[in-house]
Amino acid sequence: MNWAGGAAGIKSIVITLSFIFLFIVAVLLDLQYLYLMAVTLAVLPLASYMLAYFFTSRFTAERVHPTTVREGRRFDVELKLVAEGGLPQAAMRLGDETPRFLTPTDSDILARRRDMTARPLDVWDGTSGSLKYALVPEKRGVYRIGPAHLETTDPLGLFTFTADLPVLSEITVLPEPIPARDTVIGGEGTFGLRERDGKTRRGEGLEFHGVREYRPGDPLRRVHWRTTARTGRLAVVEYERAYQQDIVLVLDLAKGTEYGEGRNTTLEFAVKVAATLASRTLTAGGGVTLIAQTGTVVVKPREGDPDASRFRLFDFLARVRSDAETSIGDVLQAARPGDGSHFVVLTAQGDPTLIGVLGNRIQRGDEVTVYFFEPGSFGGPSVLSPAIAGAKLRVVTAQHSPWEDGGRNLEYLLREND
Repeated sequence: MNWAGGAAGIKSIVITLSFIFLFIVAVLLDLQYLYLMAVTLAVLPLASYMLAYFFTSRFTAERVHPTTVREGRRFDVELKLVAEGGLPQAAMRLGDETPRFLTPTDSDILARRRDMTARPLDVWDGTSGSLKYALVPEKRGVYRIGPAHLETTDPLGLFTFTADLPVLSEITVLPEPIPARDTVIGGEGTFGLRERDGKTRRGEGLEFHGVREYRPGDPLRRVHWRTTARTGRLAVVEYERAYQQDIVLVLDLAKGTEYGEGRNTTLEFAVKVAATLASRTLTAGGGVTLIAQTGTVVVKPREGDPDASRFRLFDFLARVRSDAETSIGDVLQAARPGDGSHFVVLTAQGDPTLIGVLGNRIQRGDEVTVYFFEPGSFGGPSVLSPAIAGAKLRVVTAQHSPWEDGGRNLEYLLREND
């Protein structure tokens, strides 16, 4: 409980001045009824406080919101409040405590600190009501919302009573893939944006899509001479990938390998890349196997329930932490993916075991791409990149932020290279 400010302060000043005036007049005129009025006015605040204290209501609250949301997507929260017993409550204010990275669209409604004032309820009939607000999740993860913060007053509105309502809820924020701007890794390109002459891999196939006008940069070997002769303009054949190559994402969650702060860490960048490559591969019809020290998730869109499998994959990515005691190299070796796989490794260290396992996979004809999240640029130590003969190495630094300029710098690294 505390003494309310604002309008309550004005009320207290009025009551005090009224008491002094009545008391002085009573003394000067020696009128007994003015003495009684002055005393009554003096004890009025105490009586109002005692009524609120001994006849207070018992409040219960319920929070309603989705259990799963996507990073960067606004969602609504509704706090429902019910008063049971006690005096009717006229002045009610309610707030909610939210964790970092769940940003309110209206910061006035939250009580993240005890000295913040909550907001009046949107609807209140004396016994029940509700407060609605919206949050924007800025980082993937699992978050707890609550407790709710309640403020009410005595009948005269002179004192404020506060309480925390033990209503807690959990929400999972799934990572959001980076929007595609061009052909990307995570399988293959489409519509003739890229060719791989002389390479055949499991899951790769091209189907004729059509003929279009020549554009600068198109290979001359794709010129469609009949159309060119008929129209007098260069035309090229365009292909569409019949189906996407499956990929194996290897996410290193070794303890002590996450560097940086907030969402600008090596792990958060790695999760963003994994989510992007997985999403693009699944959208194109390919399958994804995610291997990490804490588990393995397999998504085969052509089998079972692809939506449920996709959710399991992104829910797994939402929960990962860099706390594993085992080597990702040992885990990958034990997993034994089939030959002809396309490996995409996401790591912030040069694990010798992992390098050895990947070297053996390359010798067996597998394709390997390593995304190395350079610790030094995130405020960590200088670490040698895991260079592997025959593998593609892409170094990701803190400047490749997925949250700046729509992730343009990081998205550029995801594009295919000839």
